[in-house]
Amino acid sequence: MKKYSDILVGLSVLAVLISGYDSLYQTNVLNLAGTQWMLIALVLGVYGIYAKMRMN
Repeated sequence: MKKYSDILVGLSVLAVLISGYDSLYQTNVLNLAGTQWMLIALVLGVYGIYAKMRMN
């Protein structure tokens, strides 16, 4: 379960980086806007934190 939560948090960080890149350069990565990538990062981060808390 720890590995699962670490993957989710890592994907959340990746989504934040994609969001920043998309907001700066207006590239629409995978046809999603920067704010949509932020929402994805938020959901992944919440699930990752929940998984870490559930493990304890």
